[in-house]
Amino acid sequence: MSAVKPRERTDQYAVLSALFALGAHAAPVTAKQVSDLLKLHLGTKAPPNVNACLRNYTAYASPKDKGPPLRWLMTQKGVDHLRALSGLSLSVASDVESFKSDVGVVCALEYPGLAAVIHAFGGIRNWKEVGDPRHTHVYRETNLVTADGSTLRVLATTSTSMGLTAAAIATTQLVLQFRPRLVVMIGIAAGTRSGGKQFGDVLVADPSVDYNSGKVVLADGIREFQPDPYPIGLNPRLRSLLHKYGGAHSIFGEIRRRWKGPKPNAPNRLHVGPVGAADQVIDDAARVLEIQKNWRKLIGVEMETYGVYRAIHESPEPKPRAASFKAVCDFAAEKSDSWQEYAAFVAAEFAAEFLRREWAALWPKTVNA
Repeated sequence: MSAVKPRERTDQYAVLSALFALGAHAAPVTAKQVSDLLKLHLGTKAPPNVNACLRNYTAYASPKDKGPPLRWLMTQKGVDHLRALSGLSLSVASDVESFKSDVGVVCALEYPGLAAVIHAFGGIRNWKEVGDPRHTHVYRETNLVTADGSTLRVLATTSTSMGLTAAAIATTQLVLQFRPRLVVMIGIAAGTRSGGKQFGDVLVADPSVDYNSGKVVLADGIREFQPDPYPIGLNPRLRSLLHKYGGAHSIFGEIRRRWKGPKPNAPNRLHVGPVGAADQVIDDAARVLEIQKNWRKLIGVEMETYGVYRAIHESPEPKPRAASFKAVCDFAAEKSDSWQEYAAFVAAEFAAEFLRREWAALWPKTVNA
């Protein structure tokens, strides 16, 4: 959408852009998927009736079954038309050989984040340092065997510091050097009090929001902040697979039994929803309430995920997918390190288990990446 001026962002352009972003040039998608993506990014400016639009764009998108619901495939003419309108090359390369590795892990710090990842993915003896020493970041590599017997190549690194900028740089360099199919951020976050969250609950950002992006104005002697975020959400397939782990899923009981230290009183859970990110540590519950005025379903705040998602969003084609697994270590008030190690442990263990169990469903062998 940012490739053209606002007056050129017609309903047709928006719908074609969403189709391409959802990968409809390779696999059919529903009108609801297109509508949900446009509402996420455009809000009230999204086309009001995506289904009618698709029926009118038969040269650019065609239904692949009788439904319900109808599933739409973007035609080659549609891709070519979007290229002409946007001026972008819009590579449709989807060959798995375009990727050089499977999973790239980004952590904010060596401890507790990366330490937990190294443990969850086989232990220190199964990792080795790789990569060009001329680069700033240190990269470690291991293998992960999935439930169907596939062996995944996993790379991990840390940012040079906490924050969005450092996370975006670390992610960009990881992607350019190792070309992973999936990039995951693993670490800790502050949770919101809604939804009965507790220490160790895993938060998946969908979308990730830069809540500090906007304009500060002075109106009638009162300073106000007018947010102007650019939210970035999950790949729809990835989101669907994560929803399987909602509620009191047994996976958290298994993870809990592996932890030898203090545990929260009740079992942990997975929460998928908006997570705010900014270059600031929040030690004030009132600040979280301010953010929730604009994102009422906010599930947490942290300092890196938006940088990771934005780096992936703007990476070369074929783009990797991205997800963030961060567990609650506090509630943005009365900061304490007491639950950081446990939260990092749960986040890393859940990420590893999710990849083991769901990789075949996320990347079917019969379908190009």
